[in-house]
Amino acid sequence: MLEPDGGVELEASARIRHRAAGRVDAAVLGWCRWYTADLPDAVAAERRAELASDLFEEREHSGARATGSILWRAVRGIPADLAWRGARLRRAALGAPRGTYPLAMPALAHLAAIALVAWGGFIVWRIARSVLIGDWHGAADVAELSVAGLLLAIVGSWLLMVARRQAFAGLVLAIAAYLLVRFGTYALIETSVSFTAFYATSTAQVVLLNRVATGAAVLFFLSIAAWWTSPRASAAESDEAS
Repeated sequence: MLEPDGGVELEASARIRHRAAGRVDAAVLGWCRWYTADLPDAVAAERRAELASDLFEEREHSGARATGSILWRAVRGIPADLAWRGARLRRAALGAPRGTYPLAMPALAHLAAIALVAWGGFIVWRIARSVLIGDWHGAADVAELSVAGLLLAIVGSWLLMVARRQAFAGLVLAIAAYLLVRFGTYALIETSVSFTAFYATSTAQVVLLNRVATGAAVLFFLSIAAWWTSPRASAAESDEAS
């Protein structure tokens, strides 16, 4: 029986360590890209370059032990990364022109997007549960459009974190809001006995409330899209970059 070649084993082990190191470095750099995605290009590029240089120096200094050290430092440094991001945003708010709201508007957009995704998830869960127990009697398009709305809400929420995609994200979220509020309400009526009874006795009021809520949600996200394309928002980003 042939004995395994020690050189082959060492080479295989080195390849495994190299792949592991590459995945760790990619994850750390990916985290950096995520929390700097909606910052000005110059600020984000500087932060990413600093991190890439730090990773290189750590591997040169620590050798084989670098992967574990980098992973531990990355996890331990998450609060500091978020604090740095908050400081950059606060600095932008202090120096931004009046009426640009560089902190309030993005924060409001993210909170509204999270609320929309949560509402969509609740609606789709109710629909799925009703279908599984055989209690769904609503129209098929109500369920399909609710699912489509949830998917659009998730995509729009992700686009809010992508630089120069926030305006498009507002449009996507406006469509998602229309689908989830308009059809999600009727899906909830079909999956809730109490809402069904309320709808049966107050149909006109429910329809009116549904239309008002749908219009308000759509207009809100359209206003978010308009804010990100406005000259004032561009001026705020330019001031932050400088």
